[in-house]
Amino acid sequence: MCGITGYISNQQWDSQQMLEVLHHRGPDSVGEFKEEIEGQNLFLGHKRLSIIDLSVGGHQPMLSDDQQIVLTFNGEIYNFQELKTTFLQGQRFHSTSDTEVLLKLYEQKGIDFLQELNGDFAISLLDKKRNQLFVIRDRMGVKPLYFYHENENFLYASEIKSILAAGIKAELNDACLQQYFTFKYVPENNTLFKNIYRVPAAHYLQYDLKSKSLSVKKYWEPTAQKEYSKLNYNGAQEKLYSLIEDACRIRLISDVPVGTFFSGGLDSSIIAHFLKGNSSINHYCASKNEKDLKKEGTTSDSYYAEKLAKDWKMNLELITIGENQLTKELIQKTVHFNDDIIADGSQIPSYLITQKAAEKSTVILSGMGADELFLGYAGHQLLLLDSTLNKLPIGLTKPLFKAFSNLNVGKGSFKAYKRYLQKLGNYNQQGNERYGFYNIVGDFDSSRLIFKKESQTIIPFIAEYFPEGENPFEGLKRFERNNFLIKNLHYTDRMSMANSVENRVPFLDHRIVEFAYSIPRSYKLSNLGKTKRILKDAFKNDLPDFVTNRRKAGFGMPLRSLLGDRKQLEGLLDLDFFNNFEQFSVEGIQQVIELHIKGIKDNSALIYALITFQEWYKMYIR
Repeated sequence: MCGITGYISNQQWDSQQMLEVLHHRGPDSVGEFKEEIEGQNLFLGHKRLSIIDLSVGGHQPMLSDDQQIVLTFNGEIYNFQELKTTFLQGQRFHSTSDTEVLLKLYEQKGIDFLQELNGDFAISLLDKKRNQLFVIRDRMGVKPLYFYHENENFLYASEIKSILAAGIKAELNDACLQQYFTFKYVPENNTLFKNIYRVPAAHYLQYDLKSKSLSVKKYWEPTAQKEYSKLNYNGAQEKLYSLIEDACRIRLISDVPVGTFFSGGLDSSIIAHFLKGNSSINHYCASKNEKDLKKEGTTSDSYYAEKLAKDWKMNLELITIGENQLTKELIQKTVHFNDDIIADGSQIPSYLITQKAAEKSTVILSGMGADELFLGYAGHQLLLLDSTLNKLPIGLTKPLFKAFSNLNVGKGSFKAYKRYLQKLGNYNQQGNERYGFYNIVGDFDSSRLIFKKESQTIIPFIAEYFPEGENPFEGLKRFERNNFLIKNLHYTDRMSMANSVENRVPFLDHRIVEFAYSIPRSYKLSNLGKTKRILKDAFKNDLPDFVTNRRKAGFGMPLRSLLGDRKQLEGLLDLDFFNNFEQFSVEGIQQVIELHIKGIKDNSALIYALITFQEWYKMYIR
């Protein structure tokens, strides 16, 4: 919806530049609030992308009638009309915006107003009566929010580039460098910028203007709910169906056109099912060519998307992704907009799709989150297979695991399956950290090769999520929520907002998250390895078999294919650049490249991480 930024400091920072670099997040209007409070300079800034109440009545910063509360807000509150009816009857409103509902709800309930919200949001709220500034992030971290706090300087923003634009010097956070190359993003709430952090999901920062102290507080945790835990499988299907239907319904609240990311896969087809017959909605799908699909060993999204769009009479637009789109220029664009560095081949398609969508749709719905909640990834199947095979005598499994580790993953048929079986072969005898290895993008051992000295912190970091004696699927919920899911949400928001398009994620409605945390693993991943079992069964009467039974394709650039071409790779990766760092082993990087080109290992994600880091460092650090 918007971009927010601000600071509290003894000095003046460049507030105009802080706002200017967020223009893509809010091209419709700009607003700011400045005041000196308790001897400190305070600034709250807002760039608006108008979604609900397009009038000036929704302008921000928004002040309470007594001028004592000031609010800026990025996102949407999907139940704001219900909140207005339930809690704010008889109050006088100056707009029809959800922003004003937030403001008045805080006046009535204080910070506990967060418990009533169903939405995706980043909020800054100044309460002059209490001398408090709250900086708040939504339950699942759908909307980005960052902060810097050093020497009584507190700055925050929707994007890191706004904090840097204030005048904060960009410095490399060396401590997280190996984490980035292992996970292809910086995990949890650190960033690769020194002293700049993410506000944790489901938390708020509370800055006391008198004491100049900052505290971090959690306001929500996804836990099992009794009402869901008691449901049998049929009852759980019915409940899930109704929850998703309502989550989709309320995410259509908009005064501007709505579209969807549509792949013809299960998650996006479920969303599209609830939009059938709505001719005003456009659907957008990435399309790969046959050559890349064959090299990747994956299936075609566009084939299924076109087939279903024809059956349901949907407005479908295809966006080509392939060799011509993996350019240095497009990589640099994604790095610029995604300053919180992420190496994910899905960023370029997301950027191109929303660039096209922006011509007709200002809001776009995505199926993101369903795979994490309902166990839809191959890594989840590996974890189940690991627990099954490790119950068998080692004499039976040892030759099998050895055969898996020796698979040539880049040659022949069934490449996608072989990539995951190779992981199982390589890591099945490791400690509990192996459960994380199965679910990170790329190969863990390859990420070690590119450094001269290995970090001793990464394996304990992963293993901590999987304590001895606990069901590893419980640890996996925490691991993915705090890491992989946050990464996916970051790049989706950034690439959408780069084109002034708002992304909404119905599956991450907090009611659905609590539901998923309440039901048994076997409802989600069957004992025979059927992924997203309850989703498929709940919608089997609404979706054709070619959707529910299709193989997962994965959304992203065909990196395995494109980065297996030596000429293409040489045009993107500058090996001499890495000679400037004492941490990197150029010989190790060359080895990683050779293993990939020969098809012995799939190192495409790691190579893309090297390319992305190279461009990020040149853009932001030096």
